[in-house]
Amino acid sequence: MLAAIALSACMPAMSVRVEFDDSINKYNKFLSSQSFDAAGFFASESIAKEFSTRVKAAKNIKVIDRRIVRVRYDEENVTAQVEVEIDYYSLSSYRMKTLLDIQKWAYVTESGFKHWRLMSLLPEFP
Repeated sequence: MLAAIALSACMPAMSVRVEFDDSINKYNKFLSSQSFDAAGFFASESIAKEFSTRVKAAKNIKVIDRRIVRVRYDEENVTAQVEVEIDYYSLSSYRMKTLLDIQKWAYVTESGFKHWRLMSLLPEFP
């Protein structure tokens, strides 16, 4: 009986972490498939307009690969930092480059719902 109570007490925290893992995986898959507009769904309302500007600036970028290299999850503050290496090229140069995208995430309430939101912008692709 105690084990069931202890397990149920952990469920909300576990589901927040599962939701986080799902969010970062979906967001980064959108980046891999050049679906930058769809990736914008994860952007916080506070950065949505600037995120959209970055999406327009990346219209000639093709992502070749991406790798999640580190995740720092802060359970107490319900935030995270995800480091992702992105291999890409520009249609104007066709030379592969790699950048490190530092993604900042937070579990926030927006429009009456709690969910994970990206608090950092789409990277600039130099």
